[in-house]
Amino acid sequence: MDFSKMIKKILIDKDMNMGQLADKLDTSQQNLSAKLKRNNPSLKEMQEIAEALAYELKIEFINKG
Repeated sequence: MDFSKMIKKILIDKDMNMGQLADKLDTSQQNLSAKLKRNNPSLKEMQEIAEALAYELKIEFINKG
């Protein structure tokens, strides 16, 4: 699942909308939507979004072989 879809799922689970998340991030809903549409967030952006949603960000390297 890509980052944008994960955030949208979390918003549904938390009964929040993009506007409420944008407010927590001190940005506009349009700016947040554009960031999610690009689906290429920086580590800092992922951390800020996770914190605003009261989630912990966990990034793993998984050995394929």
